[in-house]
Amino acid sequence: MKKKCNFKEMKIKVLPLLLLLPFFAFSQTAEEKRKLASFSNKEANAVLAKELQKEEQQRKLRLDAYLKSNPQISKVETTDDGFGKKELMDVLPNGEKIYAKTHNFGAAITARANTLYSGGSLGLNIQGQGMIGGVWDGGTVRATHQEFMVGGFSKILNMDLTGVSSHATHVAGTVAAQGIDATARGIAFNSNVVAYDWADDLNEMLDEATSMLASNHSYGMGALGSLWFYGAYDSRARQVDQITFNNPYYLPVFSAGNDRNENTAPGSTQIANKGGYDMIFGHGNAKNILTVAAVNEVLNYNGPGSVVMSNFSSWGPSDDGRIKPDIATKGVGVRSTYSNSDTWYATLQGTSMASPGITGVVLLLQQYYNQLYSSFMKSSTAKGLILHTADEYGFADGPDYEAGWGLVNAQRAAMAIANKNMSANRSIIEENTLNNGAVFTKVITSNGTQPLKVSISWTDPAFLGQNNGVVDPTTKYLVNDLDVKVTSSTGTVFYPWKLQGMTNPSGLATNNSTNDVDNFERVDIPNPVGQYTITVTHKGTLFNGNQNYSLIVTGDNVASLSVQDTDKSEEIKLYPNPAKNVLYINKNSGAKISILDLTGRIIHQETLKDNKIFIGQLSKGTYMLIYKDNKGTEFTSKFIKE
Repeated sequence: MKKKCNFKEMKIKVLPLLLLLPFFAFSQTAEEKRKLASFSNKEANAVLAKELQKEEQQRKLRLDAYLKSNPQISKVETTDDGFGKKELMDVLPNGEKIYAKTHNFGAAITARANTLYSGGSLGLNIQGQGMIGGVWDGGTVRATHQEFMVGGFSKILNMDLTGVSSHATHVAGTVAAQGIDATARGIAFNSNVVAYDWADDLNEMLDEATSMLASNHSYGMGALGSLWFYGAYDSRARQVDQITFNNPYYLPVFSAGNDRNENTAPGSTQIANKGGYDMIFGHGNAKNILTVAAVNEVLNYNGPGSVVMSNFSSWGPSDDGRIKPDIATKGVGVRSTYSNSDTWYATLQGTSMASPGITGVVLLLQQYYNQLYSSFMKSSTAKGLILHTADEYGFADGPDYEAGWGLVNAQRAAMAIANKNMSANRSIIEENTLNNGAVFTKVITSNGTQPLKVSISWTDPAFLGQNNGVVDPTTKYLVNDLDVKVTSSTGTVFYPWKLQGMTNPSGLATNNSTNDVDNFERVDIPNPVGQYTITVTHKGTLFNGNQNYSLIVTGDNVASLSVQDTDKSEEIKLYPNPAKNVLYINKNSGAKISILDLTGRIIHQETLKDNKIFIGQLSKGTYMLIYKDNKGTEFTSKFIKE
């Protein structure tokens, strides 16, 4: 039985971990955590916790009884490549065995995350400062590795006192290694990590979900001897959806798996039957997560041909035809920390190595958003933004079941955040609620050579049922089916992308009708000209009577003509413009003011006093000003410093 690091008992049981606490004191503030927790459904969390605890107790009893009756069976095995781990987690009443299995200097470049760093092309100094990510894996992270030690304190807080794991250490380093060896620097290299092993992961995720923004899971768990679990919305996928629906800021990131070159059954059988598709299992088929594919390093993206798929990354779809995986990043030749010693490194490949790269990107984008707007994004917004801004992969436009929406582009996502709510050349990032029977419309204009992209993303309620052993059921697991379409001033209707499911998994994406399986939808309009109306509706009756969703819009020269935005711009005025030394705002003193240059780099931040801002210290040029008051009102405008 593993030992737990309980904060209430820490002084007695785990004195060495006290060395970790001072460093974590500089991470997400208690106030930020309380604010995130206030949005969680505490009653639903309590009910789910009892359910998960009961299931965990029953699992342990079944597993212990089986191992006692079969002493020749090894609970933990090394995978064939020698780097991974496979652990027997459960034996179901029907005898079916459930296993957990790991999914094993260029990663930041591939993701374009390096552009957010100090000295990067955006000059933002967004490196994970103050952010905490979660890592669940096959053991304990080597917290004393030189990449994790800062000023005598570790960036890693191990919550489970099990054996040190090379895989877990490598994954944690891909997120947060500080870069003593520059070729092994993590994506969010100034961030911290709370680490658990994978036993009882769902209970632990529920505990953390009220205040954690992102966590990494570079493993799959399922009935590894059966065909039905490929693509299945099983109990673990459903329970992850329950956790995320109850806690709307929590975004787990899962690796897609490495089974596409499997040479033993049932993997080899599935490959022969499905041509490499329908290979993702366990948590990876949940609706409200990011499932990550592994591609080769991309040092200079100049088109879809720049992205080369690895020969192992598992392809989707899920059984109901949802787009899985969701996103791709580097998972081949990833150098990171290793547990052999405090100075040891290793170069590995696998979706295990890709997934923490995306986890790091989520932390960076959340940090930047919070720095500008004094709040974090809901998980549906963070997920939607990453999928919305991805670079195209493959030989045809739109998503596919190989790399999802394509190659992650943290730079483009960061610029969408910086341009949020601009009066012109804007991006639109809104967190809205659609009530039962309601219709949302927004009128915009866009003109240019870049596509106009309109997306909706939502954290969907967990489906009431689950797959318990049926191969390729036809059930659709979407609960609240929202739809987005865009209509031009001439009446042309543009629909979101969708794929064809297991009837034709290699078929091209279409965009000629509504999407009824995915909880992220994106409409792409090439060469937009003129006025467009965005419409968000829903099919059927909404569970709970409403559905929160995120709306994201980007393109050339985007401007909003909606009444709500016109009213907002009339309420808040910035003057004079141009200005030499002082800007005036006709609204709330006490609001947070951020001034950015046109690359999105924060130049100055202050609290508004006496309705004026001194700008004499700025160089001549054009800047963006972001206003955010304590009522949540946001206003963004360009101004010229003379």
